[in-house]
Amino acid sequence: MPDQRLPLPPFGKELIARLQSTSPPWPIMICFGRGAWQRARHWQSNPTVWALVCPSDSAPAQYRWPVLGQMLIVEWQIDQTAGHDEVLVLVKVLLGSGAECVAVLPSWVDFSQSAFEYDSCLPVGERWVQVREEIVVYRLNGDNDG
Repeated sequence: MPDQRLPLPPFGKELIARLQSTSPPWPIMICFGRGAWQRARHWQSNPTVWALVCPSDSAPAQYRWPVLGQMLIVEWQIDQTAGHDEVLVLVKVLLGSGAECVAVLPSWVDFSQSAFEYDSCLPVGERWVQVREEIVVYRLNGDNDG
């Protein structure tokens, strides 16, 4: 578990209070990447949701994430400081902080478009090629769902 002396992430103190209320928030969003602060404020306008921010100028491990036993959605907007490697670091930190599962939502993706294309020029077994990001769920036991 993280060091209790670490600071909470932005909006973390409010989340702790909301989790102790009679109607805790669901879901809990972690806004990451371009426009994270604005997206978090937007989510917080919904009384059933709460959002934290993972600032792009800080490492996720620099915070004490109050997410023990929670199911989280990382609303990821890719930018120069929030790429694939960085979102995976965030997921590992959140799971290490006790989150039950973390779903990563690449929010720039048009999910009405096909995720895979068939390429008959490739060898058998490799012909279906992923052409866009997908929602991926990571769990404490190490399994992930695409």
